[in-house]
Amino acid sequence: MKKLILGYVITILFVSCQEQVQQNKGVDRYDYPDVLNLKGTITVPQQYGVSSFSDLGTWHSFSLNQEAENGQLGNFAGPYLMRQQQSFWLSPSILGLQIKDVVNNEILNLSEAENIANVFYPGLLKQSFELNDLQVELYLFNVNERSTVITADVTNKGSNQEVQLGWNGSVFGKLNASMQISGNALQIDINENESAQLLFNGNNIQKADTTYAYIDEELQLKSGERTTITAVFSYTFNETERAQYTNANQVFIKDVKPAYTANEERWNKYIKTLFQGSGAGLLDVNKYDKLAVKSLLTLMHNWRSAAGDIYHQGIVPSYATPYFQGLWAWDSWKHAVAIAPFEGQLAKDHIRAMYDYQNEEGMIADCFFRDLDIEGVNWRNTKAPLSGWCIYEVYEQTKDIEFLKELYPKLLKYHEWWYINRDHDQNGLCEYGSTDGTRIAAAWESGMDNAVRFDEAVIIENSKGAYSINQESVDLNAYLVQEKLYIQKIAELLNDKAVAGKYANDAEVLKAQIQNVMYSEEDGFFYDVELKSQDKIRIQGPEGWAPLYNNVATQDQAKEVVKVIMDASRFNTPMPFPTLSAAHEKFNPQKGYWRGPVWLDQAYFGIVGMNNYGFEAEARQMAQKMVESAKGMAYTQEPIRENYHPLSKEGLNAFHFSWSAAHIIMLF
Repeated sequence: MKKLILGYVITILFVSCQEQVQQNKGVDRYDYPDVLNLKGTITVPQQYGVSSFSDLGTWHSFSLNQEAENGQLGNFAGPYLMRQQQSFWLSPSILGLQIKDVVNNEILNLSEAENIANVFYPGLLKQSFELNDLQVELYLFNVNERSTVITADVTNKGSNQEVQLGWNGSVFGKLNASMQISGNALQIDINENESAQLLFNGNNIQKADTTYAYIDEELQLKSGERTTITAVFSYTFNETERAQYTNANQVFIKDVKPAYTANEERWNKYIKTLFQGSGAGLLDVNKYDKLAVKSLLTLMHNWRSAAGDIYHQGIVPSYATPYFQGLWAWDSWKHAVAIAPFEGQLAKDHIRAMYDYQNEEGMIADCFFRDLDIEGVNWRNTKAPLSGWCIYEVYEQTKDIEFLKELYPKLLKYHEWWYINRDHDQNGLCEYGSTDGTRIAAAWESGMDNAVRFDEAVIIENSKGAYSINQESVDLNAYLVQEKLYIQKIAELLNDKAVAGKYANDAEVLKAQIQNVMYSEEDGFFYDVELKSQDKIRIQGPEGWAPLYNNVATQDQAKEVVKVIMDASRFNTPMPFPTLSAAHEKFNPQKGYWRGPVWLDQAYFGIVGMNNYGFEAEARQMAQKMVESAKGMAYTQEPIRENYHPLSKEGLNAFHFSWSAAHIIMLF
């Protein structure tokens, strides 16, 4: 009996300890070193394949140098300047620490130092090394939307020393011709408007050819004493910004500690938030904690502040891909929902950024960029209507009723735009289309650019500047049902009872149309239908489970769709949820883009759709299979990819892809 009681007590203590571990897990960024591999050596400006770190919306990033490389201690790689179609590394290392032994009148060779650590933590790059009884802790983190601090703590662990600390670095190419020294700042002009600035403690700056050097005043460093030297790098886009940040950043040169503390508290709060409320998630955040942190980091590294022709901050699809340095509509809706629990203001501004490019008719542009002189706004098409979901979900996180009031009339205008411009026969079922009369832009409007379901589509004119394809798409109309219901919720919050009633009724009517017109009893799946004949276009893709995600299907219909999803010959592939049934003759994941690869947004819609109808076990099973099977996703330092091969499970296309990360976070 005593043994039983003892065993019971031990079990209780063990469970209690385990619960305490779970409660404490994930609240400190130092628990998550090198979740992403940010190490590399930069040798040319157009160097690809080196991942980098940014924060607070800067348009530049830094990496860790490979510690095994001689001469790489005392500095970080970069910066990488994110420029539309023209991103490049400004420098192999713009700020390298210098330590001068005053007595012997020599600069210490840091390549002879003992490397202790060279680590990326969320929100921070850190390097530690020792040389000549000096222990150095080097930190890099962002302090505002244009600026990065590099600071070194130097502690004397030996006898008294007389030293001088400083910085040196170089730039690639011909940029040295435009280096200018002004007081305690070094300005590097990129073009007529853009420039980089280095800010130091004093004005002892020298430049020659492609290099510069700065040295601080001599100081006596007694045994056990510590001193700090700090520099700030900024990348700005006009003369006003340059002056603004040069002035604002002087405070960090004088005392960097408050900024470091704020950075640490902010990132610990992010990680703590990530681990809250995970019981309702379809993925176990404790089991996949590093993937959760990696997903959050992916979004934060793609955070870009307002600049140029982007009027509000937002999240780009991928900093690592030159053509993705802008904002896309349906990417943005997904990013904003995922980031809202962590950075509510960013989420709201991300939505505002898209509505900044809403025209008088109500259409929202497909995409736009920081510099529209390089590439203009894409007004050829919009994207699937997910902004109502996005606006409401961001409100749920922020409880900002003024934000709802601001966006409400714009949302109504955009929703009605679909029925004015994309309902050819005015039967209440909309079509994807374009403004320029091209079928390719109409396919882009769906987001599924080259999906097989559009292979035989024909473009038809509705009115001047408004064209549709000759098929009514099930996903589009399912999203419109969902948006009507979100408009109803927002209208009720704003006490607009007439609109709330109208949209609730309209949602029920459209829901019934989709159930009756687009569902096939023969094979238990939803399909697009041809405009005139209403014949089903029997191509099985993720549009077929959109009615489950949007709560449009009947329970019996959902049951049959789940059978199709769980079929190993169609969608339950080694990595599940391909964008075309694996049984289709045109299934081609390697070169198909939307003809086979797994896109995580569509996988998310399928998983949540199953869960919506009570198939929780299947939803959890498929969510776990998805993250476990995708190579490089769950248990590695590799970046999250744009999409994945459903058979080989290899990552495909862009690295560090935001909406993939966004939907993983949503599953947690």
